Amino acid sequence: MPSLDYDVLVIGAGPAGSSSATRTAAAGLKTLVVEKETFPRFRIGESLLPCGNALLRETGAWTKVEAAGFIPKYGASFHLADGSADKEVIFANGLIPGLDQTFQVERSKFDALLLDHARETGATVRTATTVRAISSDAEGHRITLESANGNTPTQVTARWIIDSSGRDQFFPSELKRVLDPSPFPKRVAIYNHFTHVARAEGMAAGHTVIVRLPDGWFWIIPIDAERTSVGLVTTVEAMRNARLEPAEFFDQSVASSSKLRDLMTGAQPVMSFHVTSDYSYFRRELASPRLILAGDAGGFFDPIFSSGVYMACHSAKSAAELVVRAHRANRPLTTRECLRYTRDFKAHAGVFQKLIAAFYDNASFSVFMCPRPPLGLAPTITSIVAGHSRLTWPMWWRFKIFLLVCRLQQRFTLVPDLSIATTAPVPATPPAVA
Repeated sequence: MPSLDYDVLVIGAGPAGSSSATRTAAAGLKTLVVEKETFPRFRIGESLLPCGNALLRETGAWTKVEAAGFIPKYGASFHLADGSADKEVIFANGLIPGLDQTFQVERSKFDALLLDHARETGATVRTATTVRAISSDAEGHRITLESANGNTPTQVTARWIIDSSGRDQFFPSELKRVLDPSPFPKRVAIYNHFTHVARAEGMAAGHTVIVRLPDGWFWIIPIDAERTSVGLVTTVEAMRNARLEPAEFFDQSVASSSKLRDLMTGAQPVMSFHVTSDYSYFRRELASPRLILAGDAGGFFDPIFSSGVYMACHSAKSAAELVVRAHRANRPLTTRECLRYTRDFKAHAGVFQKLIAAFYDNASFSVFMCPRPPLGLAPTITSIVAGHSRLTWPMWWRFKIFLLVCRLQQRFTLVPDLSIATTAPVPATPPAVA
């Protein structure tokens, strides 16, 4: 493969793909982005984390994000379904300074902004184009592309591939075949955009609102002056046992919660409901000598702490830096570099994984929701909720103590236990045909 069309092929134009392409193009590598959909297109995951702001500044996209008119986000609020307990997390109160604020974004607009920025930086972009096959050798890859217009498939060559295509499996990939065992039960998300959802006043109007249910939780995220993203996350088992259609199960879950009834009275959906299931996964290996998985292509645990876009941009930076360094040295990635990339990605995700596990455990959730958690641990947890998952020593030992308190809470009452039912309410309407 002596002469190649591109230095880098980036598959997928979400935040991971666009950020990767911006970085490689800015470094002088001839970069092609291939995206199966046409932008703008609908996506969930509308809540950014303050720790991701710096990553967007590095690519030059942050000033465009600031000018886009997105809703400022200064924190989040957590509530029990019956309204008996609540907690506000303000990012400015965290242990790490400089993580005071970010934005709630409409993903169709945000993702298009990042893709346009990659194009302006020098990347070539092909939308409505799907990767169907890849053949590789020691020098690079030959990629078969299929256009949505039905034209004859074409081939391009590239030295490197950064796969940011999420869970899609449009072509055989060795890296995507083997998964780590999932630490969580299978869950499903049911979501829509609504108008007329109640909002708080002042700075809290831009908060992500989380309402904890017996078998799951709701997110409520304002995305513009009128529309709000609202989603239910529950277990596949609870969904199956209810024997309701997704929209009916969503409505029943709202009706079962006094907090949600207060927020959703008069709310109107603006489109059909979407359903995503089995989204908790992680690939065993995330890099090979000339191919790297970034963003959701590598793995994703749970949307509860809005880590998706941050992890996409973080992994994009790591992947692009590896590619640029190896390309300039005219060599593939070493085994050590591949292992380090995988370890770093999973170490960042692992911090969120531990906090996610605490959220779903009733005893640990009582510790999380405690207005004054023991030993002054709140600022550390606030910084992690803000996305700071690279734990400095002051954060590391405090987070370890938080997890220890959570374990002890399962046997001893160190903080007041919250009253959280263990089963979902019985459907108030006759079950639908499964």
